[in-house]
Amino acid sequence: MFRKLRLSLFVLMVLLVTAFAYAQGNAPKHIFMFIGDGMGVAQRQIAELQINSKPGVTATSQKVRLNMNSLKILGMNTTYDSSSIVPDSASTATSLASGYKTLSGVIGMKEDKVTKVPLISEFLKQKGLSVGIISDVKIVHATPAAFYAHIDSRNKYDEIASQLIHSDFDLFVGGGGDKHFNPARREDGKDLYAEAASKGFALARTRDEFLSLKKGTKVLANLPGDVYDEALPYVMDRTGADLNLDEIVSKSIDLLSGNPKGFFMVVEGGKIDWACHANDTGAAIVNMLDLDKAIGVALAFKEKNPDTLIIVTGDHECGGLGLSMGNTYRVNPELFYSQKISHEVVDETIKTLAGKKELTEEAVFRLAEEFGLASLTEAEKTAIVKSIADEQTGDKDLIKTLYGGYRPVSMVFKRLFNTRANLYWTSYSHTGIPVMLTAEGPGADRFAGYIDNTDVCRILNTVAQAEMKW
Repeated sequence: MFRKLRLSLFVLMVLLVTAFAYAQGNAPKHIFMFIGDGMGVAQRQIAELQINSKPGVTATSQKVRLNMNSLKILGMNTTYDSSSIVPDSASTATSLASGYKTLSGVIGMKEDKVTKVPLISEFLKQKGLSVGIISDVKIVHATPAAFYAHIDSRNKYDEIASQLIHSDFDLFVGGGGDKHFNPARREDGKDLYAEAASKGFALARTRDEFLSLKKGTKVLANLPGDVYDEALPYVMDRTGADLNLDEIVSKSIDLLSGNPKGFFMVVEGGKIDWACHANDTGAAIVNMLDLDKAIGVALAFKEKNPDTLIIVTGDHECGGLGLSMGNTYRVNPELFYSQKISHEVVDETIKTLAGKKELTEEAVFRLAEEFGLASLTEAEKTAIVKSIADEQTGDKDLIKTLYGGYRPVSMVFKRLFNTRANLYWTSYSHTGIPVMLTAEGPGADRFAGYIDNTDVCRILNTVAQAEMKW
C-alpha cells in the first residue's frame, strides 16, 4: 500500500515538474509592448487607408495592411479609470503596467495616492529579463513613467526623473526632457545626469551618441527635442539629426539582446496623442506610420526569434476622429500627402511673424501653401483672415472657446484640411472609446476578445509567468 502511495506521489510530482517545465518553455523570452498614445480604431484605419492610397489617388481597398493590423490575434480593451469613463494617460498606462485601476493623473499608485502598485516591468526584471522603456516624447511623461515610477501626480516630472535614475532598468530613450535632468534647468539644482552616470548609465543626447552605444550598456538617452524640448519633432518636421522610432527600436534591440534571459521592451508613440489633441490629421498619420515601422522591426526580430511576443494597443482614444461627415460618403486621407509641416512649425512661424510685426494676410497665405493648403478658395481665405484677427486679439477666453486653446491660424489650417478630406474631430481631449489590441507570439491568443485594460497586464503576467499577485 505504501509502495503504491509512494509511486502515485512520484508520478504526480513528475507530472507537476513536467507541466511546470512545459509552461516555462512556452513563456516568451522577448516581449514587445507597443502603445499608441491616443490611438483608437479610427487612427489605425486612416493610417492604413493612407498606405493604400497615393498622392491624388484615393484608396479603394485595404489590401496593404499596417504591421500592427497584420498581427494574428485581435481584441479590444476598455480604457476607463477610477475617475472617469474618459481617462488620462497616467491612469490608463498604470492599468496596462500594473493591472490596477487608479485616478486620472496618478502613476503607479492606488486611488489613495499612497499605496504603490506592483508593475509587470518590475517583476519581469526580477525574473531576469532586461527592461527597456522607449518613447518619442520625454521619458518622464505619463505613459512611459507608468512602467517605472510610483507618484501621486504625473506633473511632478523632476521627481519622476529621480525615480528613473534609481530604477534598476536597463534602457530609457525619450525625446526632449533635458530640463528634468540638467542641474541648470531643475528647480532643485540636482545634476541627475551625474547621478545617472554614477549608477552605470551611459548618457546619450544626440543621434550619433545613441547609435554608437555598445551592446549590454545601461542607457539613458534624451534625444534632441522639438521646439518645446518636450518630444521628438513630428515625423514631417524631423531632420537628419533626429531618429525615427524604427531606428530607436532597432538599436535598442541590439543593446538589450545580450541578455540570454531575454528582454521586455515598452515602446510608446506618444506624439500620436499630441497630434490628435491638436486635430492635426496629417501629423497623426505620419506618426502612426512611424510607430508601425517600429512594429515592423519587432516582427523582423520575431522571424529569427519565435519566442517573441508582440502586443500593440492604445492607452485611450484621443480627439474623437470621425472618417466622413455630412451627407457625403467619402474620406480622402491621400490629401495629407501634401502636408509638409506640422502645426508646431506653423505656430512658431506665426509667433515669429507676429514678433516682427509681419503677420500679414499675404504672409499667412504663403504659410498655408507651405502647410499643404494649395489653391485657397475665397471662403478658405476668409476663414484664415478671421483667424489672424483672432490671433492678434490675444483674448485667451475667445481662443479657448473657438480654437480649443490652440493658435487660431494653425487650427484653421487644420480645419480646412480636414474639411477637404471630409473628416472631422469631435474633441481636443481624450474620449471614452475602447481601443483595438492586436498581438502575435507565444500566449497571444489569450488577449483575444473584449477585455479591460487591467486584463492586458494580468494576461501578460500569466503568459510571461511574472508571478505578480493581486
